[in-house]
Amino acid sequence: MKFLTRVALAATMAIGVAGVAKADLLADIKAKGEIAIAIDLGAPPWGMTDADLKPAGADVEVAKKLAEDLGVKFKLVEVTGPNRVPFLLTGKTDIVISSFAITPERAKVVDFVPYSVNRLIVFGPKGVEIKSLEDLSGKRVGVVRGNLQDTELTKKAPADTKLVRFDDDATTITALMSGQVDAMCAPYGMYLTLAERYPAKELEPKAEVVQQPLGIGLRQNEPELKAWLRGWVEKGAADGSLSTIFEKYMGAKLDLAPILAATK
Repeated sequence: MKFLTRVALAATMAIGVAGVAKADLLADIKAKGEIAIAIDLGAPPWGMTDADLKPAGADVEVAKKLAEDLGVKFKLVEVTGPNRVPFLLTGKTDIVISSFAITPERAKVVDFVPYSVNRLIVFGPKGVEIKSLEDLSGKRVGVVRGNLQDTELTKKAPADTKLVRFDDDATTITALMSGQVDAMCAPYGMYLTLAERYPAKELEPKAEVVQQPLGIGLRQNEPELKAWLRGWVEKGAADGSLSTIFEKYMGAKLDLAPILAATK
């Protein structure tokens, strides 16, 4: 039985006992005047801390805007990549906005509303000879355990690629900076952030892995909340506000129209 299925079963039991599940989570959020949103602050530029150690990043800005438009306070729930699903399913957060790739396995236990895209690449120091995924043969590549980069590289990299799995992005970044790994796989936006932050490392893109829609994650069977989120994203796509946030951190415009059309 796969990990997410086990998590879903455990969460269902926990929800039944603790009463976390709501008939209408949207109404509950409005009633309490606060929405809890899970974000990984160790995944720049989606989530990070600024020079004053305050939460920053594309997902933080999206979350703040969502709460403001909903008319409630924003409560940030810190997560890592591997615990996003458990936190959501056990009611520790209302929704997840955390560079959360929409995958078939996750969709079995989590509902999604697409809001952005994630371009995964392999990148590393200039002196490391990698020009394609085939060149990963024999190389040590850092990934976050169980995340999209892990599953995609497991499928696409040569069999003798040495995937080194870490518990979160922060640890993976440290491994790259210290030379524990030759390269790492992460979103293109993270590469831009790290290249700017560590110019002496001369980081450069090596190979593209996949481009994947990102979703706002919510528990299943919450039709009112999902409908509100869908309408909010559609409005943000139409007025350009979501693209403005994306462009600020990723250096490119965001076109959500094809993704929204494909998920109606």
